[in-house]
Amino acid sequence: MTTYFSLGVATALTLLAASLWGSWMQVIKHIKKYPVTGLAFWLYSFSFIFVWLVSIILSPFLLKDGIIETTLANTRPILEIIMGGALMSIGLFISLTVMKQIGLLLSTAISGAVGSMLGIGTSILKEGMPDFPMAVPLIITSTIVFLAAGFLCNYAAQMCSVDKAREKGITLVHSKGPVSLRIIFLMVLNAILTNGWSIGTATGTANKIPPILTCAYMATGSFLSVFIVCGIYFTKKKLWKTVFCVGTSKKPLMYGLISSLCHYGGNMISIYSMPGLTATLSFLYGRSASVWTYFWGLYYKEFSGAKKKTMAVLITGIVLYFVGMALIGIFTLS
Repeated sequence: MTTYFSLGVATALTLLAASLWGSWMQVIKHIKKYPVTGLAFWLYSFSFIFVWLVSIILSPFLLKDGIIETTLANTRPILEIIMGGALMSIGLFISLTVMKQIGLLLSTAISGAVGSMLGIGTSILKEGMPDFPMAVPLIITSTIVFLAAGFLCNYAAQMCSVDKAREKGITLVHSKGPVSLRIIFLMVLNAILTNGWSIGTATGTANKIPPILTCAYMATGSFLSVFIVCGIYFTKKKLWKTVFCVGTSKKPLMYGLISSLCHYGGNMISIYSMPGLTATLSFLYGRSASVWTYFWGLYYKEFSGAKKKTMAVLITGIVLYFVGMALIGIFTLS
């Protein structure tokens, strides 16, 4: 197994990756009427170019046998890594396009729980249980803590909406309605597809694929799947000129580049750190990405006007994220 970093450095870098994952979606606040599908297209297009450029530059130093020879010697697992990247990006694509139709609390309750179980289960199935004492109770406890943290933070966001509405004398009507089979299907499908991250990365660590290639082929799968789906969608809807910002501001392209550097930059940092940490522990640390979303929410004053009870729930959720990270760190770094 090619290991680039010690356990302590790998842990710090994985937490850095999580902060990038929790930050890149902030660009959505700035694209205005530009289609979110267009952002997804540029996100993975720029990611593909960025990751392969870095891989080609670093390969003489990190790959003894070179990219082509190492790829040919590991065809089967690399194809599985490509598939993982493809599934992950389609899951994110679905998440971006249907987010407005799905309640925030419901999203966490279904996709968060299903996604966590699938991610941890896939990582353990592929590479085995992490080799340290108390691994099973730690994984179970930290997973429950992260799920509770996500639930409370999202519930606080819902409470904040109610607080703001009441302050304006508005009675909120929840248009989402009862849980439908369609909503459940979309969220479970999203969780299954985004599990491509665990499929691809755990396949890489289990088969001792150099991280530089795991990341490159994950980016390849992500680009190919989104390019095909977006290509069909943009052609059908005649959106190519809009996506390429013909005759309009090119800012969405810049936001696509920024999001790619955060999203796949985080992926690259995480994958390069994974051999020193295991895919399972890396996945658990990655659950902390959501806390950065709420930090950004506070920065953009999205919780202004929230009552003390709402802020208490939010702070409790944020604290639980750090409790989850601390639990993993105490057992693995001691």
